[in-house]
Order: sequence, then structure tokens, then C-alpha cells
Amino acid sequence: MAFLLKILSFGQDFIECTNMRKNKIKLQLPNGKEVEISEEKRILEIFQEYFPEAIPNAIAARFNGELVDLNKTINCDGTIEVVSFDDVAGREVFWHSSAHLMAQAIKQLYPKAKLAIGPPIENGFYYDIDLDQPLSPEDLKKLEKIMKQLSEAHYQIRREELPLKQAKELFKSRGEDYKLELLDEIEDNVISVYWQGDFVDLCRGPHVPNTGYIRHFKLLNIAGAYWRGDERNKMLQRIYGISFPQKEQLEDYLNRLEEAKKRDHRRLGKELDLFSISDDIGSGLILWHPKGAFIRNLIETFWKEEHLKAGYELLYTPHIAKLDLWRQSGHVDFYRENMFLSLRTLGGASWVIASARIYAGRCPYFLSSRSD
Repeated sequence: MAFLLKILSFGQDFIECTNMRKNKIKLQLPNGKEVEISEEKRILEIFQEYFPEAIPNAIAARFNGELVDLNKTINCDGTIEVVSFDDVAGREVFWHSSAHLMAQAIKQLYPKAKLAIGPPIENGFYYDIDLDQPLSPEDLKKLEKIMKQLSEAHYQIRREELPLKQAKELFKSRGEDYKLELLDEIEDNVISVYWQGDFVDLCRGPHVPNTGYIRHFKLLNIAGAYWRGDERNKMLQRIYGISFPQKEQLEDYLNRLEEAKKRDHRRLGKELDLFSISDDIGSGLILWHPKGAFIRNLIETFWKEEHLKAGYELLYTPHIAKLDLWRQSGHVDFYRENMFLSLRTLGGASWVIASARIYAGRCPYFLSSRSD
């Protein structure tokens, strides 16, 4: 839960300045130009006046190396850099802001929904919500329609810093239990929140200047997710989405998703009569049909022949072994939850099914066979 660690480190949006009382503020702009301003200004205003060509691509900015909002007010000397969607940080800001836009739409459509977390991810964003009714693909279309309206409203995305106590009162008044749980773990005395219209979210930021920046988006699917990734906690509904600054970028991404679906092994396996999966047997357990078994045998034969040509030797090991063997190797202490399925005690010993992901150099079977 790296995102949780990130948002729990709020602090103040503070950039150390040594000349805040000077009459003139000296700034180095991305185009190499040096300018002096006589009063505090937002970065976006500075770009508008001195570097307008940066505005179409600017998502956020760095001031003296710190990632900040374009709405950040500058009151001391420093260097400003443009952060665009081409930058990893820019994509994170854009997708994080998109998650907030989706959350605002969720609260409009489902006022009783409780918001958990909504981070950017490698491709897009998601938001976990606590809602009594199950969501459907039709609900995603409704949310997209509201998001479009919110985008067209161009709500300014405004940062506010509050004392911890006041932040707790704010989210308590809104019934946001998950935000309160996060606030209980924060040690900082000053908390940042972001407003857009009447919607507010607990967030470190930064974000795009207004909701109008987010015009091209698609809500992709719904999944279940335990709060904090712990199966002992409540199952939430997770909505995934993607967004881009340009319409063509979104269309290209969605086209690539469709092409990937055409090559999905689960779809091809069924259509080509290669294999099947039965819930009666177990999720993910493959039943190879004759055609699939033939292809599998060809691949396995090729793999073995190539390894033998290269001087490798084959080694076969049992599928199960005593638990003590894996405990001795150290695997049980570190990987038991992910790599082993415990079986009932037989003959006074506990047995486990071995994972196929262990290579020979660290396989307890292999080491045991060499120790004789």
C-alpha cells in the first residue's frame, strides 16, 4: 500500500524561501528567461505572462525541484520547470486528478457512498468505494456522463491546509469513515485537502488547475478490493479508469485494449478448443483438450531438446513434500501464504504442494538430492 504511505505524509506544502521580504522576486523560467515580479503570483499566471507557450502542455510544475500545483503561489526566488503528461510525474498528477473527478461524480450519483482511496497507477487510476448496491457497466456510463458535466464546469481545484483536528471534523461531518481512519494515523499537525466545487478530498497533491483539464476519459471496469488489501476488512468496489489530455491518445489506448482482448489466451483457448477451465475443479486449473495437449507437447519437447543441446540435465521432483523440508529451506517463513497449499497431516507429518516457480538452484528437492 505504497500510496497510503504517500498520502499519510502530508506536512505543509512548504518550500523554504530566504528572501520572502524582498521587493522583487527573481525567477528562472523553463525557456531560460529570467524575470522579476513585484508581487506574489501563481505559477499559471507567471506562465500566462512570461511563457504562454508552456501552458498547453503543462500539467503541474516543479519549483526549486519540488513538485507543485500550477496554482501554487510563488513568493520567493527560484527556478520553475514545466511538468507535462510526457513526464511520469505529470501522468501521475493527471491520473490522480482524474480519480478525484470520478470520486466527485460518484458522490453526486451516490451521496451515501463512502470514499476510501483513489491513487494513480501504472496505466490510469482507480477509486475504492463503499457502496451497498453493486455497480454495473451501465452505472459506469452514468458516472462518465456526470464526469463530463463536471469537466465542462471547469471547477477550480483548490488546495487548502487545515489543522488536523479541523480536518477530522470536516470529514466526520461528511460521513467519510475511511478518511477518518487515515487521519487517525497521521502525525502531522497540518493536513492538506483539495476542493473542486462542493467536493473535497483528503490529499497531498498536486493536481491540475481545474476540472476542465480532464476531458478525455473512460471508466474501464469494476472489481472487488479489500480495504487496505486485508481480507479481514470489508470488501469495497474498485472502479478503474483511464484518461489522457488528447482525444487521439485515449482512442489509441482503447484500440490497443481491444486488440489485446482478441489475443487473450482465455478467449483463444475456448474458441480454438485448446483448453477449458471448470469451477467444479478449481479456478485457473487447466483441462487440456486434444488440440491443446498436442501443442503443449510440441512446446515441451522443443524446450527439453534445446536444453539438452546446451548441456543441461533434467531433474524430476515430487509434487508434494514434507513441510519440514520447506521450513528448513526458509521458504515457509517467507513465502508460505503465496507459494504453498497446506494439506492435512498424514502419517504424523504435514505435507505441502510445491510451487513450480522455484528454480533448481534454490529448490529444497534439488539441494536434498545433492546432499546424499
